[in-house]
Amino acid sequence: MLSTMSICNKRVLKTSLRHGFSMVELLVAMTLAAGVLLLITTLYLSSKASFGLSEEKRRLQQDGSYAMALMERDLRQAGFGNLASTGPSASAAPITDFILADGTPAQGLRGCQHGFAKPLGSGKDFSCSAGPGMAGIEISYRLDDYADPASGAGADCNGASVERSAVPPDHPAYLLAPYVSIARNLFFVAMRTGSSTNVLYCHGNGNKSAQPIVNNVEDMQLMYGVAAIGDATPSQFLNATQVASLSGDQHQNWERVISVRLCLQLRGDDNLTVEPQRYVDCSGAARFASDRRLRAVFQRVVTLRNRAAASLAPPL
Repeated sequence: MLSTMSICNKRVLKTSLRHGFSMVELLVAMTLAAGVLLLITTLYLSSKASFGLSEEKRRLQQDGSYAMALMERDLRQAGFGNLASTGPSASAAPITDFILADGTPAQGLRGCQHGFAKPLGSGKDFSCSAGPGMAGIEISYRLDDYADPASGAGADCNGASVERSAVPPDHPAYLLAPYVSIARNLFFVAMRTGSSTNVLYCHGNGNKSAQPIVNNVEDMQLMYGVAAIGDATPSQFLNATQVASLSGDQHQNWERVISVRLCLQLRGDDNLTVEPQRYVDCSGAARFASDRRLRAVFQRVVTLRNRAAASLAPPL
């Protein structure tokens, strides 16, 4: 009887061992499970990093394109005025209603190589800074009296309505309208007190305050295509300091500018790149971004259509 029971117990034990797992089998199973888990985690982190990098690229492209389009739109309107009469002679420039309060022609463009002296805070000073600093530009043009400020037309760069000024009764433009509205927009890069980020701003003469356009600006450079007096084709590209040094007549100097070369360099917020990014900066130099932050450089040459359409001024 005991012998029979012993035989049965041995059979049950063998059956249990066949249906269980040995220590080696458990270790292999755990290793495979850990490998699968590691693979899934790696794929997740890689997808997350790739998504973050794509979003950063998209944001930089979106911000840079918006900023460039805003400045380009203003530059294309620089110096615009409705034609009031032709000049007193065939060689004289036509007379428009793009004028100052005293009736003299307004200046459509003015640049500062190192930006403006004090563009933010109280006691604003928009004279040119002695440096260092990024380039700044002032763009002015005649607004449409019948435009809707809510649509961005007929307003300054921040969408605010611009006050009208009276046209002198003896000026030819008085027959067009007794009042004119002149937009005066200043684009510059500055850093607010307590901040560590450079921001591109636009200060309009509608609400008379600067509004941010885009953050993380690393560089903004402006070069000006200058034509000979009486010509409408740029013969050289100069920076703002060089344009201002052409002669003692600053109005004439900036009237000779036919086109503007814009360059804006933006930096990403986060350290997302695996390897240092290679890019070419606004000066044309090859760079490596070792901090793993994305860089995007936007360049554009804008023709001032109100200057290139006709001769600028009679030869001296």
